[in-house]
Amino acid sequence: MHSYFVGSKLKPTFLVEIEPKKKIISIYKPDKYSAKLDFYEKYSLGLLLITIKYNNIIFLEKPILYKQKHHLVNEMIIKIDDKYFLLSNKGKTTLSSL
Repeated sequence: MHSYFVGSKLKPTFLVEIEPKKKIISIYKPDKYSAKLDFYEKYSLGLLLITIKYNNIIFLEKPILYKQKHHLVNEMIIKIDDKYFLLSNKGKTTLSSL
């Protein structure tokens, strides 16, 4: 499993966990109940937005190593079926086509 934080370095917006062999992605966001937990637990025990099979993931820039074993990206595009979703520090946006 690979873990990516999406957003700014000071306060990422999402935690994205990817299982590449199964092509499954899970997206988490902190909630008010997990806000006081440790950094990783704040996201992983927060609000699970979605767990779904994906077709492809596109990184707009090379992920950097962040918090020892995780990575950080400003934005990532996820292709699910025939739709594209942009994750960034501004939230989630649906893209019509690329």
